[in-house]
Amino acid sequence: MSFKLPELRKPASVWELKQIIEMIDERIGELVRHRGENACGDYMWDSDKAKAEFFKLVKTRKDIRKKILDVKLG
Repeated sequence: MSFKLPELRKPASVWELKQIIEMIDERIGELVRHRGENACGDYMWDSDKAKAEFFKLVKTRKDIRKKILDVKLG
C-alpha cells in the first residue's frame, strides 16, 4: 500500500533564504582555503572534493538569490 503525503511546508520566506545564503557564504569562505592562485591567475585546488563542493554551493547560492529577486520583483 503506497500513498503520497501532501506537502505541508510553506515556501521559505526571504529572511530564511537570506540566512541560508549567509551559511553558504561561511562555508565558501572555508573552502577557499583549499585553493591557490598561480602566476597566470588560474586557481589550483588541493582537493577535488573541496572544489566540487565549492562550485555546488556557488550554484545553489545563485539559485537562491534568483528566488529572492523573483519574490521581490514579481
